[in-house]
Amino acid sequence: MVVQHQNGEWEALSDFTKPVTTEHAATVIEMKFGASEVVSDIEASKQAAITAHQLMAMTAQMQQAAQHQSIRDKLQL
Repeated sequence: MVVQHQNGEWEALSDFTKPVTTEHAATVIEMKFGASEVVSDIEASKQAAITAHQLMAMTAQMQQAAQHQSIRDKLQL
């Protein structure tokens, strides 16, 4: 179920036991907008997770390269 809170935020609820108070019956346009807002938030979260994973992998590669360079530098002394 997709609901809009009083502060204007949209949320997808999977817990149907959570009490919901309606102020008015939603129009089709409101339902479409709310659902698209939720989908947009999900996509943004997925992209953020992908970016974080890529940054962690890149950081690990850079740390490994720095360690290898440090070993090379020590061997050249």
